[in-house]
Amino acid sequence: MIATLVLAFTPTPRPASKVVRHARLQVWPAWQGLVLGVLGQVPGLRSTCDKLEDAFGGRVCPMSFDAAECDPFVLLVHHRHAFRPLDFLRPIFSAVIMPEGFPAHPHRGFETVTYVLPGRAGLTHRDSEGCKMRYGDGAVQWMTAGRGMLHEEMWDVEAGNDHELYQLWVNLPPDSKLVPPRVQLVTPVDATGATEVQREGATPVRVTPIGDESLQGGAVRVRTLADASGDVGAETYSPMTLAHVELRGAAAEYTLPLPDGWTTIVYVRRGEVDVGGERAAMYNTVYLERRGGNCLRVTNAHDGLSDVMVLAGAPIGAPVVAAGAMVMNSDAQVQQAMYDYQRGTFGRPWDHRVDDEEWAAACDARQASGVVR
Repeated sequence: MIATLVLAFTPTPRPASKVVRHARLQVWPAWQGLVLGVLGQVPGLRSTCDKLEDAFGGRVCPMSFDAAECDPFVLLVHHRHAFRPLDFLRPIFSAVIMPEGFPAHPHRGFETVTYVLPGRAGLTHRDSEGCKMRYGDGAVQWMTAGRGMLHEEMWDVEAGNDHELYQLWVNLPPDSKLVPPRVQLVTPVDATGATEVQREGATPVRVTPIGDESLQGGAVRVRTLADASGDVGAETYSPMTLAHVELRGAAAEYTLPLPDGWTTIVYVRRGEVDVGGERAAMYNTVYLERRGGNCLRVTNAHDGLSDVMVLAGAPIGAPVVAAGAMVMNSDAQVQQAMYDYQRGTFGRPWDHRVDDEEWAAACDARQASGVVR
């Protein structure tokens, strides 16, 4: 009987369905990203360009997911940027082409999960609910747009020159599409001064620690942004585990139990790993089958450091209709979202150059008017 139980729970890695390298686009500093993009087309130089990007920035990798294949995950973007004071093209780019960040824009029907990599500078956030925060160096902002809100994300250039983060879009179940907006801040235990809630606004910010484990004698480090048990990291509307995993040394291995039917995606930020019977190098994304094994197993494939982001979650199983930054279940719902935004129920966009006093006054006036109810 004991032998039978042991066999029943023997880890069986789930197989990979495909390995993809998504396009990397140039921005911040755009000229540097352009140089990397051109050199990366030269046979034999791609690996060198990837390492230069990792060291100096200049590119962004937006990964739009297939709605059925990757449910509940909609989009993952890997940003690696630099804002150097002596970059003579920087003021021209900022003034003429685009500001250093993302001015006020709307969302409805999903959540944005923004994870700033440890040691990197992050973002300054303001939203139409009246919340302002700075977060960086291993912190996570988990923003539930729900029924609709605006937010502004500007690079916190005062905190440092080097910026690197992931932004993930997580779909909401149909019965949670129009929940009230809220923000969670998931912070490392040793959070730095670059992470602080400066104004809560209409809804209190839920602040909670990130999970942080060292395993296999320090060969494996796992930072958990959210856990399917609900005990670690952010509160979620559907079961999922999001983890940043570092593997040091050829014997290092990470295993995550997977319920049958779950979506699982592994993005390789550094190094080289074996996942589901496939080898994945730097900047590759591995998509696993939903069945055929009971766990994810990621094994370091070289003697150095490998660094991966793991997304695993239960599919919601609802239709996905997306237009811009609205993620709904039907065309009619998307049209309603656009109409509601245009008539101001999300709030009115503000110029990113306005000071906090003016922005806060507009948010407070909106709350007092009752337009959000």
